Amino acid sequence: MPDICELCRSDALEAVYTPERSLRGITVQVCAHCGLVQSLPRVDRAPRRAPAVSSGADWGNVRYGKGFRTKIALDAVLRHRKPSDSFSLLDVGSNRGSFARALLDKAPNAAIVALEPDERVARSCAGLERCELHIGRIEDTVLESERFDIVHSCHTIEHLAHPGPVLADHWRCLKDGGLLVLDAPNIALIGADDIVEEWFIDKHLTHFSERTLIRMVEASGFSILEKPNPADRENLFLVAKKSTRADGAIAGDPQEAETAHGLIAAYVAARARNLAALVAVAAELSSLSAKGVAMWGAGRIFDSLVVHGRFDASALRLLIDTHLKAHVGERHGCALAGPEALAQSNPGVIVVMSRGFAGEIAAEARKLAPAAEILLYTDLLSRARARQAA
Repeated sequence: MPDICELCRSDALEAVYTPERSLRGITVQVCAHCGLVQSLPRVDRAPRRAPAVSSGADWGNVRYGKGFRTKIALDAVLRHRKPSDSFSLLDVGSNRGSFARALLDKAPNAAIVALEPDERVARSCAGLERCELHIGRIEDTVLESERFDIVHSCHTIEHLAHPGPVLADHWRCLKDGGLLVLDAPNIALIGADDIVEEWFIDKHLTHFSERTLIRMVEASGFSILEKPNPADRENLFLVAKKSTRADGAIAGDPQEAETAHGLIAAYVAARARNLAALVAVAAELSSLSAKGVAMWGAGRIFDSLVVHGRFDASALRLLIDTHLKAHVGERHGCALAGPEALAQSNPGVIVVMSRGFAGEIAAEARKLAPAAEILLYTDLLSRARARQAA
């Protein structure tokens, strides 16, 4: 039986890319009918693995990223509900409870059902007042119809083998006029000129553009109230309202399919060029080792530098990562430290290995080590590519 597109139910899936270091053996497919990008096979019951901080498709299970999205979701909820209102909310994939605690603090009459499949982090919501914790998968959990005023789902839909039926069940669980607050990764990020990490990771099965996510949400019976911010290439955040269920086939969208093909082809070429340039980045950093080099950011870009650029991490004076430090002790033989260690290590150079948070990291580094030279990963990569092209 042929594989079927999760949006339009067509069998017109075309394999376009094989991700690096996939443990699931996935291939990335584009639906020629509607343009939705998805990974096959849809393994929705994969064995649980230990945390893997990798630049390849095997990255996963560290599970701290949702905390970065708490404020945007909380602000959206409070745009549509007064803090003093009484309302019920389903928090799908509640993770370590960052959003649940923030909402309960701001909305004293709100009640939450927190749903999280990973018992290792779910207990963060245990015992919270006005919070009912369910440990389980959203696909397996049966909740009352028309129970909730709001469903909040943050970076969960991309993990689901069958996202459409789950969205339809969110519709069932919402009261008339209820809200869906939805957040997902944005495939537009693969168009970044400086990308080095593998974006198509094993644990993500559907890769949405703004167009395909909105079409799936609307097909599930919702009207869009707030569209994703076009300036945000990393996330697709939207607010939708329960409306009338739509019937009928999903119309074809050859332009979306063509755009997806072009985006993935450009990603493959840019990533190959950038990975080759990392060798020169590693050489430049090695030449600075006598000054004492601290690196801030031990995640996927750092892993790319070591794996593809063959950077010797033992040459670092300090490796900082505020968030990873709580979950893994070392990276490539270097113990992880917090920013406070900068005062004792007195580095001459601080390298910021981040894309989205580079500005705020650099500002904090200047406060903690004002005498150090600050180098940004993006600038290092740009110089290395210019030397390649010369």
